[in-house]
Amino acid sequence: MLPAPPPPELTTRSRSWERRRKRRKRRLVLFGLLAATMSVVVCTVTAVFVHRTGEQGPETPKAAADQLLRSMSQNSINEFEQALCEPKRNQAGATLREFNRGLIDVGQELRTINWSITKETRRSSTEVELDVGVTFVVADKRTKERADRPFPMRLQALKTNGWYICNIEVLTL
Repeated sequence: MLPAPPPPELTTRSRSWERRRKRRKRRLVLFGLLAATMSVVVCTVTAVFVHRTGEQGPETPKAAADQLLRSMSQNSINEFEQALCEPKRNQAGATLREFNRGLIDVGQELRTINWSITKETRRSSTEVELDVGVTFVVADKRTKERADRPFPMRLQALKTNGWYICNIEVLTL
């Protein structure tokens, strides 16, 4: 003889069990949508970051020199760093501080930097040397007297995905 079947209340599922199952299913779908949305956001941000860091540099060596000197006059470390070639970028802060510290005497402040490119020498299709006549306009803090200081420089520009400055040489007068 076979055992008797269980009563119907044990074999049918209650309404509360059905409601819990629907809630779980809804939660699972919502968490899935949230995870998909977050992954799309992360991928988009990463793509934008990679695109921005992979931008090309200035199109000409003169434009690269202008960007470097403009960043020096504005004391902008970020722009200064972007004007340098890849191996020199980690030294950008120290280089800019050295220029700011060593070029101006105590008690003076830098007003502006004027420059003109006096000579362009092509070493190869990817290397150019630029002689730049730089003039620092400094003012004495006490007397407010302004003075122009000539400061000739030689910049080496290399072409790698745009033109970047790789060497800064201060020429003696």
